[in-house]
Amino acid sequence: MRRLQLGMTALALALMGLFLLRFVDHGGKPVTVPLTPQPAPPHLSPGEAGVDPAVLEAAAAFAGAHDSRALIVGRNGHIVFEKYWGGTHFDSVVETGFDPVLVALAVGTTFSDRLIHSLDEPLADYVSDLGEPQKSYTLRELLARDHADVSVREATDLLALALERVTRQPYQSVVAQRLWVPLGGGDLEFRTGKSKLRSGGVDAGCCLRARIGDWMHVGELLLNHGIYEGNELMPPHFAELMMRPAHQDSPRGYFTRVDGSFADQVVWLEGSNGQRLWIVPALRLTVLRVGAAPSKGWDEAMIPDSIIRGTSGWHPPVPGQGVDPNKFAPH
Repeated sequence: MRRLQLGMTALALALMGLFLLRFVDHGGKPVTVPLTPQPAPPHLSPGEAGVDPAVLEAAAAFAGAHDSRALIVGRNGHIVFEKYWGGTHFDSVVETGFDPVLVALAVGTTFSDRLIHSLDEPLADYVSDLGEPQKSYTLRELLARDHADVSVREATDLLALALERVTRQPYQSVVAQRLWVPLGGGDLEFRTGKSKLRSGGVDAGCCLRARIGDWMHVGELLLNHGIYEGNELMPPHFAELMMRPAHQDSPRGYFTRVDGSFADQVVWLEGSNGQRLWIVPALRLTVLRVGAAPSKGWDEAMIPDSIIRGTSGWHPPVPGQGVDPNKFAPH
């Protein structure tokens, strides 16, 4: 019996280790940017926020059954629901894999002080020593991932290089000063990458560790088209570009997802191991799911749809709504 107990204990520790490894990067050296976090967003009860408590509990039950460690729901800048598992909490520091969206947001901030003037300028205008074909890529092409042979890692690296040149700061300082401080976020931990273009620079596309709750601020920034608590971090039209298809029928915005079958229009971030940040513009909702890779039976729409359908102001779509008759030949 004791041997069985020891075996079960060893298995439990191994499984816990596997979970922890999902949040730890083994490549590169840590580069920490110490920041003083601002107070968490104000809380509001689900009833006051117009969200049915029953649907929140149903979403939490589904999240908990699929290896989640945190489920946070916000509406109109307020936290209306939190559920945690395994000792996780609002201030837990994790790696979500949402890093690429910060590159796009940082690019947006440079338009406010005219460091970058157009998304359609070639990279050569900002990085004169690039070779072909990189120097001919435009910022828009990299944000929209127009080149099939350019990975997300390479695209974020090139964009980070352009940001470093125009701001004359390392990428970690760009993110901290232009995004995280205005958003009231806490410490950031980057990892040095293996970029040949940015020797010794931090990885812009992977492995950032930050507080779980700070990603709710990012969702709120996107929801408000680049404005956070009255502070305009970027021109609203740029943030709007991030929230819609980069091209007609494209499943992506600028390092965002705009596809999927949901009960309402949803813009979402797809992180590593099933991390999700769903944003519902029409209902002013942000929903964050953090945890391990979802187990069998995961339904991408279950959590956001449950909450959408239980939120005041939502109406089921009318059959034929949104269909453009001009797309069809006359009878």
